[in-house]
Amino acid sequence: MTPRRRVIAAVGTAAVLVAAVLVLRETDDRGNRRSSEPVRLTRYAAEFVTLPALPAAPPPPSSVWSSDGRVQWAPVDGAAGYEVFGRLVASPEIAGTGRADVRAVDAFGQRSIPVRAEERPGDDTWRRAVLGPIDEFDDTFLERRYHFSGRRGCVNLGSGSNGRLVIDMPCGNDTAVLRSRSSMRLNEADELGRVVVVTDAAGPHGKLTLDLVPGTPDRVGPIPPADAIRVVVDDSVAPGTRGAGVLHRFEVVLTRSGLRVLQDGEQIAASQVVPKWREASVLVGLTPQASYPGRVVVDALGFTGSYQPVDEVIETQIIAGTLRVLEPDEEAPGIGIARIPLRDAPSARLQATIRLGDGGDVNGLVAQFGSERVPLRPVVSGWSGAQDSELTVAGDLPKSLLGVSGPDALTPFVLRMPGASQAQVLESYLEVPGQSPLKLELAPDEPAPVLPVMTAELTAVAPNDATLVVTLDGAASRSVAPVAGFEVYVDSAHAATVPMPGGVGGRHELKISLGGSHNVEVRLRPEDPERQTDSVWLELSRSSR
Repeated sequence: MTPRRRVIAAVGTAAVLVAAVLVLRETDDRGNRRSSEPVRLTRYAAEFVTLPALPAAPPPPSSVWSSDGRVQWAPVDGAAGYEVFGRLVASPEIAGTGRADVRAVDAFGQRSIPVRAEERPGDDTWRRAVLGPIDEFDDTFLERRYHFSGRRGCVNLGSGSNGRLVIDMPCGNDTAVLRSRSSMRLNEADELGRVVVVTDAAGPHGKLTLDLVPGTPDRVGPIPPADAIRVVVDDSVAPGTRGAGVLHRFEVVLTRSGLRVLQDGEQIAASQVVPKWREASVLVGLTPQASYPGRVVVDALGFTGSYQPVDEVIETQIIAGTLRVLEPDEEAPGIGIARIPLRDAPSARLQATIRLGDGGDVNGLVAQFGSERVPLRPVVSGWSGAQDSELTVAGDLPKSLLGVSGPDALTPFVLRMPGASQAQVLESYLEVPGQSPLKLELAPDEPAPVLPVMTAELTAVAPNDATLVVTLDGAASRSVAPVAGFEVYVDSAHAATVPMPGGVGGRHELKISLGGSHNVEVRLRPEDPERQTDSVWLELSRSSR
């Protein structure tokens, strides 16, 4: 039996519009026997339903080529997606090499004839333009080169195939931030500097953020410091194809007259911004596509002037007794931290990032370790004090907290600030001199294909008819699980079936010629009989003012 999710909504002609209110999971009413055979549906329409006409099969892509680890092709008008390497994708590209066969797939699952990819030479010339080392993540001691910010347990780093950095984000709505421990240093030429990152983060509904910031912030939040340079590549940056799970090269080129943003060597954005600094930290923010589980891959990262050695440190994450920043004299919970990382340390530094509330005196910010209070100061200048801004602060621990003598724990450990006003601790950790022993573990296998997201709505509602619009969107999926089609039920009676054998997505309009009020259910039918399916409920009601 296949579980099904149900979403209820309501639509009316004059004044009755009720929003989606309920999600249920229940058992499908189809047969009890399990089967490994693909689900196949038969086209059907009740006498009051008009189905969309079945078009001719789609034409094939006009050209297909493979280069730089991608197979790409010219988009096909009317195609809902494509089949290549036995996988379904919604965008006109896929990660891979060689002479792959590509077929266009329409909204009814019909395939075009295949077109074989032409192999083209890759472009390696960009490497010579980066006047600094390029990290290709073959070295799995990541913490020796970067600080990583993200919700622990919800943002998980691993080492993927070919030495790639793989970041899985299973909780949803997360962003990972990497700060290189080496700084970017501008040169004296007309091209002041360049940052390059090869990643799939900027795919559909994802986001790549590059922040160049003087100082050593771990994250800068929605409002960067005054002298920072921020570059964002997401769906709002129109030029360039960026399919889910497909690596692309992004470059930020700083010159004396402004900056340019390139994707695979082609300009996609420009600005007249010129850096006011000579040295800055490079922060790479990675937000995955809105699919489960979220995954981002980074294949390479390099920037100008990163040859200088950096101080080696060992990080120890520590969690405050409360994630709320307390007032100076407010009672603290009796929760502290173990003093183990401080026993053999010649020195130690606390670094923390807070989200500001409505007000607060950052100049009075301190970390309390037992009876000791350590002043913390911003690691950047020109920071914003606006509500919800994020600010990284740091402070050196006194000698009294170091060495073998002393208590086993420091209680409490909290942050305090005058006028704290709901400021929050986002992360905090200790740095002590030494070489980090942490290695990345092997990343899990590639996520399984994901069903397209189904939405349904009733439009053009008239007294005796309405249009049901069903949309299946697989753009955010690295690989789309094939669907068999969908069924429509009116007042629990079977009213229509639209087959989409091996379908990837698309948009369908059905006309329902009925007066009065009715319940309409749309059931997505995956091709795999064991998969969970979606069921959207719409309440069609008609009333007059």
